[in-house]
Amino acid sequence: MLTQNQQTVYDWINDELKLPVYAEAYKGAIEQLNNKSSGYITFVSHTGRDIMNGLVPISQGNKREQVQYIHLVDKFKDDWKDEWGGNRPNTSEENDEKGHLIPNEICRKIKELVDAHKEGRLRSEEIDSSFFTTFLDYQNKDSIPENLFQEWRHARLWFREHAHLLNRDFEEQELVEVEEHFRNLDNFLYAAAATDIEQLRSLHEILEETNRRID
Repeated sequence: MLTQNQQTVYDWINDELKLPVYAEAYKGAIEQLNNKSSGYITFVSHTGRDIMNGLVPISQGNKREQVQYIHLVDKFKDDWKDEWGGNRPNTSEENDEKGHLIPNEICRKIKELVDAHKEGRLRSEEIDSSFFTTFLDYQNKDSIPENLFQEWRHARLWFREHAHLLNRDFEEQELVEVEEHFRNLDNFLYAAAATDIEQLRSLHEILEETNRRID
């Protein structure tokens, strides 16, 4: 059962943004969270991460870009020599610190991997600010209140870290954190979907909650 505010968010994603798959995933995450169904933390985290990463670019007709690490590493993995790893036996520490002569072609492919990683980090930062500049009318990243920006970023990173199955039981604190982060995401989404007055109220509530935790 969705609350009135959550129904507003669902309708906004489904009808205005025309992203029914995201709307259904949002509803499913709420149901999982309310019912504490098996695997709910992973499902909620995966949904939260995908909403935060994909809502802006996909609603604008763009594709989500991800660094293709496997493809980039595959380009040089078969040519990589173990002795380049810095752990050759029977070498002195002085010689080891000097490094190894790696062919330019391999260096070029490694640089391609590093550059793609850096670009991915920049896109990640742009994703964090783009929600505010697209849906909440902030002019640029510098105009976003720092508390709001960090609360959004903290939630996205938490969801990312918990979006896949972990080979351990969740700690008690994580059961609390998943609810806190999804509640904050809910408030951000409602602020984007609601009228100007409701936007301000929702953002004010997020700031108050953030300040209470800091105090």
